Amino acid sequence: MHFSNTSISLFILSMLDTFAGAKCSPGADCHEPSTYDGFDGGSGKDPGSGYSSNYGGAFGALKQPYYPPAADCEDYMIPIDIEYDNLVFNATKWEDNYGLIDFLTEATARAGAGYPSPVEQKHTKGSFEIAASFCSPKKKTSKAKNVIIATHGIGPARAHWNSPFKPEDYNFVQWAIGQGYSVFFYDRLGCGASQKVTGYEASIFTAIAILKELAGVVKAGKYTGSIGKPHKTAVMGFSFGSYTTHGAVATMPDIADAVVLTAIGFNETGLNANGLVRSFEPRIANVQNSALYGDLDNGYLTWVDKFGLIWNYFKKPNYEPSAADFVESSKAPFGIVEFLSFLGGPTDAQNYTGPVLAITGELDYIVCDGSCDGIFEEPAKTYYKNAKFTPYLQPGTSHHLNFATNATGAFKVITDFLASSGLN
Repeated sequence: MHFSNTSISLFILSMLDTFAGAKCSPGADCHEPSTYDGFDGGSGKDPGSGYSSNYGGAFGALKQPYYPPAADCEDYMIPIDIEYDNLVFNATKWEDNYGLIDFLTEATARAGAGYPSPVEQKHTKGSFEIAASFCSPKKKTSKAKNVIIATHGIGPARAHWNSPFKPEDYNFVQWAIGQGYSVFFYDRLGCGASQKVTGYEASIFTAIAILKELAGVVKAGKYTGSIGKPHKTAVMGFSFGSYTTHGAVATMPDIADAVVLTAIGFNETGLNANGLVRSFEPRIANVQNSALYGDLDNGYLTWVDKFGLIWNYFKKPNYEPSAADFVESSKAPFGIVEFLSFLGGPTDAQNYTGPVLAITGELDYIVCDGSCDGIFEEPAKTYYKNAKFTPYLQPGTSHHLNFATNATGAFKVITDFLASSGLN
């Protein structure tokens, strides 16, 4: 096996298109919500001004730094048992950033360079604990029994959906609560307060298996606070979380009543994964910040600095530098196999027949190589050919829809879609 001519991620896409299911052991450890006193969420204060390291510490705790004032929120540690076909790292593990960079130069080499695949397929099982939050409106209507199950991407933890920074502008949970919906959002394995594992094993297939189990227990009325069993559910992702959501839908079409995919693209014309690796300039996370990430092995990486973040996630003039500073200060590391495999899940979701919204910034650098016009709708429409598929490009934004200056416009598109899809 060799790396493909576009990227090792696309190589993995062609190598694997199936994976096994999973099973879950339910249970919960419920905690009362609290606010994070170290940050004034509405001030717009520059989060790089002397206390940015507090963000990472806060987002590594079970309790969220912020909860919407109009919401009742609870936190859980949820035990999950999964068994599935995985991709695991089979190359030489690096001891420092020199070794990492040498690996990445091989991983992004031209077609025909002859380097072997860095991953192999392996049947895997494990028991893990996943940190999650559930928020529902204090003033509940029948709509509160419609639950959005949200999966974050590479870079943030679950606070991606529940930002303490200018929540009136950037907090999706707060927006959804204002529209009457409930939201279940969680830290992916290895992120935030969820259990830590080696970065050389967790992959897109791990994430898919976990989402399928979480969606099942939420639909059954577990970890849903006082609302009990939901009336309907929607699964929603961001970036890597959207590819996770898509993979779960493709293999479990009854997973939810609606699907929302944010910051996603399937057209190989725009999926410049080699360029993504080069612009991220990944570094070993525990070397970048040993105080925050010292409990992670060398398989966990992060981008080099906030300009690597801005390059991939933001586009002038539709972002505030202070918002980019906040995202940088609150970032969560990602596992190398997650990074290599994010395009490697199944693609064909023709067995899903419900409503689907795919919403991406029209200038998305990561999934459209800077411009989604003309390449966004296909092959997504074909993958969802039996669904009620709605493509939408958010004007003027790049990858980070939730932290663009028109984020609430994207939020409105999402909740309007849900309402028109029967979640009302």
